[in-house]
Amino acid sequence: MGLDVLLDTSFLLPSFGVDVGEGVERCLKLLADHKGEVRVYYSRYSVLEAVLILLREVKRGRLKLEDAYEMAEAGVATVAYGLKAVDEPPSAFGEALRLYGLGHRDVFDDVLYATAATNGMYFLTLDSELVDFVKEKKLAGIALTPVNLWERLQKSQE
Repeated sequence: MGLDVLLDTSFLLPSFGVDVGEGVERCLKLLADHKGEVRVYYSRYSVLEAVLILLREVKRGRLKLEDAYEMAEAGVATVAYGLKAVDEPPSAFGEALRLYGLGHRDVFDDVLYATAATNGMYFLTLDSELVDFVKEKKLAGIALTPVNLWERLQKSQE
């Protein structure tokens, strides 16, 4: 049984030199350890969001713009050459706007979740608010936290 998993931007940020915590690193190792069972994808929109996060850090004075140039270039190269890009079908954008209309106000997460849904994939996220929103609205249960992913992988080995 293979799982197709679209990564939320948080899981790409280490490639851009952004520390997002030990939990993300452990989850990335889990994915690497199950490479034969899990096919991992990224969205080009996550790359854009990662670059915007670097710019936010520049604006806050936590990062020099010159350093952000290098981090962005290295991050994009690592992601683009290391992972498979997902196709974002036009229907994903209609679905993303529907999510927004239902009350979920993170447009990037809306696009990523909708992209995963329209491609028959899982969406790996740290955003428990999104997972709860999906449950509350009785939407496709494709949003996984790292714990959910670990549990699913354990069941597949039984």
